[in-house]
Amino acid sequence: LAVTVLDREMLLSAWFMPFLGIFSASLANAVPVGGGIVFVPALAVLGEHIKLGASFTVATMTFGNGVFGFLSWLQKDSSKIYFSALPYAVIPAWIGAVYGTMNPFLEPSDIKKLFAAFAMLVAAVVVVIIRKGDLQSAFGGADAAEAPPWAPAVASVSSFLAGLVIVSHIGVGNAITTFLVCIWCWKVEAKTAMVTAIVAGGWTSIAPFLVHLLMLKDVPMALWVMVLPGVYLGARIAPLVHGAVGLRNVLCAFAAFLVA
Repeated sequence: LAVTVLDREMLLSAWFMPFLGIFSASLANAVPVGGGIVFVPALAVLGEHIKLGASFTVATMTFGNGVFGFLSWLQKDSSKIYFSALPYAVIPAWIGAVYGTMNPFLEPSDIKKLFAAFAMLVAAVVVVIIRKGDLQSAFGGADAAEAPPWAPAVASVSSFLAGLVIVSHIGVGNAITTFLVCIWCWKVEAKTAMVTAIVAGGWTSIAPFLVHLLMLKDVPMALWVMVLPGVYLGARIAPLVHGAVGLRNVLCAFAAFLVA
């Protein structure tokens, strides 16, 4: 695929993208947000329009979280995916994301502010995890049987709004939304909420990715093709990275990145 899409100049200019993919995939296994949050600022530094950052993010997360991450957790421990929540997390988000992608209503300056606010929210979640020591201590969680009857409605509305406002403009957002909804509404334990959120974030990206690819035709193919091997490799080696560097150090670096 890389040979058919890229010429020699493109290959040389995008040499760093696999490493960015490894970094993002490592984060995707450490925090309940997925790794796509690193792509919008990274591409902005490279001079790409922020809208292209969103299209690139959903294109990458479709495979990174929605395929590689999902299959990895199916093999590792499928019980950590709370399948009952996924229809309420994904389908409304698809509807919102497709509409918002086809009818964007935020200016580039507003999108930057939205991304900054979202990054601060994620940074706050990461800081809580760092202070408490691990995800379970930070957010706990209960038995899913205790979920109140209004949980599906709250989950559906939250996912729709995340898709409409956040996913359509910056490419991420439904993973952290799903994580918080799983904790506070579905009452699942924190690790299950995180894995479910990662899968939901990846599956949510499928619909806006197809819109960007087939209708808007604005996916930066050269960068996307180059980053996918890194995303795949990062998903495979993330546990080794966390073991060698230390999960706390990974989270501290991520929090510093978000604040910066």
